[in-house]
This record gives sequence, C-alpha cells and structure tokens, in this order.
Amino acid sequence: MIAEGTKHRSPVFSVWFGKPVVLVVRVRQCYLPMRCSIVGESVADVRVRIQPGWEMKVRKELILTVEEDAVAVDSQVH
Repeated sequence: MIAEGTKHRSPVFSVWFGKPVVLVVRVRQCYLPMRCSIVGESVADVRVRIQPGWEMKVRKELILTVEEDAVAVDSQVH
C-alpha cells in the first residue's frame, strides 16, 4: 500500500550521491555530525557509507542538515 502523497515524492538527497558530506543527525537531545557519503535513498531512509565496507540507513526525519565535507574536498588530489 502506498500512502497518498508519498508516491509523487522526489528524492531529496540524490544530488549528494557519492559526494563527501557531513550530516547533522539528531539522536534524542544530541546533535551529532556524521562524515559520510550518501549512496542511496528510499522514501523513509538515506543509505550512507561511513567508510569502505561500512554502510547504514539513517531515518530521514533524524537528518537536520547536509553539508559538503570541506575537509574531504580539500584533501583530494587535484
């Protein structure tokens, strides 16, 4: 069953796929920065890669912000 309103929802996080980002995630009353890259998205979750071989799903409602990881971008070889 598809809830009304969700079948037309476009992926919000797809513009960040494969890029190094910092997610600010709310866990209870704490706000935690998480360095990762976004590798997938579903209606309710975002799949992130913390490091090679280690991926996890994060509920979208827990994600407060997404920012480009400036440290990772600066450390790349040009």
